[in-house]
Amino acid sequence: MSTRRKSLENVDRQLSTNAGLWLDKFIRDLVREDIQSRRDLVREVAGIQVPEVYRPWFQRWKKALRDYGAELRVAKTKGRLAIGLGTESVLETSITLNLTYGVPYIPGSALKGLAASFARQHLGEEWREGTPAYKTVFGDIESAGYVVFFDALPLPDSFSLHPDVIAVHHREYYQGKPSLPADWDSPNPVPCLSATGSFLLALAGPSEWVERAFEILEGALAHLGVGAKTSSGYGRMELLPLPEEKKA
Repeated sequence: MSTRRKSLENVDRQLSTNAGLWLDKFIRDLVREDIQSRRDLVREVAGIQVPEVYRPWFQRWKKALRDYGAELRVAKTKGRLAIGLGTESVLETSITLNLTYGVPYIPGSALKGLAASFARQHLGEEWREGTPAYKTVFGDIESAGYVVFFDALPLPDSFSLHPDVIAVHHREYYQGKPSLPADWDSPNPVPCLSATGSFLLALAGPSEWVERAFEILEGALAHLGVGAKTSSGYGRMELLPLPEEKKA
């Protein structure tokens, strides 16, 4: 590992740099307690541009979804979005990025789980776990639901990564040390990344159930939010119709 890091220590970011690789395979020495080096890494990743190859790939992805019969909408962030914050990383915080193109995305499983939670909590007895409506859309341990939730990829030129921070106020307490949390504990800022932008949502299945699933998802994104730090207002999104495409 040290040999590889030594040979790559002078490598700098390029236009084609993958943000996910730059974040996860950090090639310089990262000191565990050095907050500044972590902040520098976060800023570097946030400054990486979208690779040009992502734009044509996104159009192919959208066409594939339509060919499959999926219904499409756009979800636009109202503030910041933090997906995959607890994933293992050199920063001890992370963000969910597409492995091939390094762009942020929302896993379909996260969207499905969010919609299911909102249905159970806010839509009354008809949508309790195990009811016919709930099982039809979300499934159960015996069978899959009728509605497929695809990963939500960002629209090209509509999104950004941002340097962000988590403030841990009782560090020693959370580390399991014999120290009770107190008001005079010094906060420990932990650098992280968040995202903003518009994401392509895609659901497939019987049309009436897909429409109902979108209604549930709209309420869930507006009132609960997706991802981490939702209690601080992160993850709130507005559901929009798909913009009309320009004719060639």
